[in-house]
Amino acid sequence: MNKYYISILLFLVVSCTKDLELSYEKPDQTMVVNCLFLEDESWEVTLTRIKSYNYQTDSYVDDARVSIVPENNDTIPLEYLKDGIYVSKEKPVGGTQYRLVVRDSKGGTITATSSIPVKPVVSDIIPSTQRTTYYSNANLSDYTVMPMNFNISANNQPNFVRFRLSTFNTKWGYKRYLVTQETISALREMKFPEDYLSELGKLIGISMSNYDYWGIIRKIAEKYEPPYNVDITSKLKEIKVTTRNEDSFLTGYLFSNSIGFNNVSKDIFNILGEYSGLKEVSLFVTYIPVMNKGSQTDFKEEYWLEVTGMSEDYYKYLKTYIKQVETKGNPFASVIEVHSNITNGVGIFAGYNRQIIHFQDY
Repeated sequence: MNKYYISILLFLVVSCTKDLELSYEKPDQTMVVNCLFLEDESWEVTLTRIKSYNYQTDSYVDDARVSIVPENNDTIPLEYLKDGIYVSKEKPVGGTQYRLVVRDSKGGTITATSSIPVKPVVSDIIPSTQRTTYYSNANLSDYTVMPMNFNISANNQPNFVRFRLSTFNTKWGYKRYLVTQETISALREMKFPEDYLSELGKLIGISMSNYDYWGIIRKIAEKYEPPYNVDITSKLKEIKVTTRNEDSFLTGYLFSNSIGFNNVSKDIFNILGEYSGLKEVSLFVTYIPVMNKGSQTDFKEEYWLEVTGMSEDYYKYLKTYIKQVETKGNPFASVIEVHSNITNGVGIFAGYNRQIIHFQDY
């Protein structure tokens, strides 16, 4: 008898179960502007609209009129390219105040102003090969680091800067890999799936670093089931170049104990800070391959310091964006609103400059 009642109870519980359809708030169609600009790169503005939480694709704006208005100069019209991107062959000039004007199809006007700031001057770099342990309060972890000191200067106004560490491996950094038709033929003989080969074939003629190729090939392999234990790199054409391609640089960990310069949230790759005049900066750099290099002498690890001078709006945008990303998966974290300097819309229109300084080899 007990078994009978239990069976009835289970039937009622299962039969009363149904999916709960949650209603999401409809997006308000606010325009989102994305334009970070620097000298020597043509103007490019991306326009989208705010989308609902459950929307998977972006809503591109393709019917706006976009222009850049420099102070004391002629207006620069931008032409629509694709995917919400508007471009011009004109390039920004440092020190000039620019005004972005976007007119949408409904008659609304969106504006923002910014300029490329004064470039920071970095001098008296003193790196060290002495290793020590740095305890990061950001993520409560210990790191093996090497100290580095230098001076940074600009005008006496508030200046904003970001430091990042990059390394270049002279053994792998000058190597490029290329998918060829011979690559596809060789993998076909090894019984690779045709869908896999079709997608890999889209890379024919595109030269990439070893790191990029493995990242892309791994993503393709996740969708199909190629044979295991096959060294695909051996089927690629290897090319040696004489220049340091940007995609061959790898980002390393970076920390600071200088007042006003710090890692943001749990981020261990960006040092953000504010300074004026001349300021001494103390950083701690680390990179795992150097620690594991051991007695190998057939290559060098070049250490490069990336220094980005940015407008105040860019600084606030980047800092709040990093904090939002870091707290994204925490249901108990406060809501972080990303900084915007767009009038009648949201997003960022900001100038910056960038330099990368080779300061030591290991």
